[in-house]
Amino acid sequence: MIADYPHAPGDHCGSASLRNLADYYEWGLDEAGCFGISAGIGFEYDEFGPASRLIMGRNEHLETKFFEHLGITVAQQESDSRSTTWEALETRLESGPVLCFVDLYYLPYFGSDTHFGPHTVVVIDVTEDSVTISDSEFPEPQTVSRTDFDDAWSSEHGFWPLERRWLAVETPEPTVATATATRRAIESAIETMLDGGPDERGSVDAIRAFADDLPQWTGFDDLQWTARFAYQNIERRGTGGGAFRRLYSTFLETLGVNAGLDAQFGERMHRIADDWSELGAVLKDVSETADAAEQAHLLDDASDRAAVLANREEVLFTDLADAV
Repeated sequence: MIADYPHAPGDHCGSASLRNLADYYEWGLDEAGCFGISAGIGFEYDEFGPASRLIMGRNEHLETKFFEHLGITVAQQESDSRSTTWEALETRLESGPVLCFVDLYYLPYFGSDTHFGPHTVVVIDVTEDSVTISDSEFPEPQTVSRTDFDDAWSSEHGFWPLERRWLAVETPEPTVATATATRRAIESAIETMLDGGPDERGSVDAIRAFADDLPQWTGFDDLQWTARFAYQNIERRGTGGGAFRRLYSTFLETLGVNAGLDAQFGERMHRIADDWSELGAVLKDVSETADAAEQAHLLDDASDRAAVLANREEVLFTDLADAV
C-alpha cells in the first residue's frame, strides 16, 4: 500500500487522478491546471456506445499529453495478456502509483448498469486477492477483488480501447516550466479544436455534425435514453459541468493568465461553458417527455444552440492561436 498517497475526489476522473498524482509528486497543480496542461478539451460525436449516439467533451490523449507537455518521463503499456500486465502492474507499484483505465460497470462500488469507460483511476495497492483504487468519484479509496478489477480493466466496452492499459511515472521531475507547458498545451488544444488534432477527430466540425444530426434523433427507438446520456456527458459523469468547458475556463483564467494570456479568454470560455450547460438542460427535457412533438421542438432548439456554440468555439480558438 502506498500509505502517503493523497487521495481526494474531484470533478473529472482523468484530471482529478492527475491532480492527486501532482500532489503525491509535489508538482503544485490543481485539477483545472492538470486538465488544461493535458489539453484535455475536445469534442467527439460517434454512433457507438450504450446509446444510439455518443458525445464526449474531452479527447482521448488527456493523460499522456499531461506528461508530454511537462516533460515528465512515463512508462505505459496495453496488452490482452492477463499475466503480463498484472506482473507489470505489481512491479510498477513497487516504485509508485499507477494510472489504469477501466469500465466502471464492473466496479461493484459504482452499482452501475451502464458500461462507461475509459474511467481513469489510480491503483495504489495490489494483494493476492484485491486491488485498492484511488477513484476520484469517491471520498475514500475503494477496494475490489482482482477478478472485478480485471473485468473492468479488460472490458470490450469503451469510448476508446481499454486492453489493460496502464501508465506510470518513471522520472517524476518536470523538465518543462509550467508557463511553457501551459502554452504548449494551449497550442495542442487549438490544433484539436480547429483541425481535429493528431487523429483528425474532436474539432468544432464534430460539434457541427452533432448540431446537424440532432433533429434526426426523433427516429431513434432509444431517443429518451440517448438524450439523457448526452445530457449526462455534458453536465454530469465527471465533466466538471458545461462539457468540460468549465474546467478549461478555470485553467485559462489561472495558468493561462500566468503564462501571459489575456483574462478575456477564460471569461469567454466560462460563458461558453454556461451555454453548454443550458444545452444539456434542453436534452434532459427531451429525455423526460414522451410527447413526440415536444421532443422534436426541443431537439430543434438543441440543434440551434449547438451550431452557435460551434461557431463561438471556432472564433475563440482562432483568437487563442493569434495570442500564443
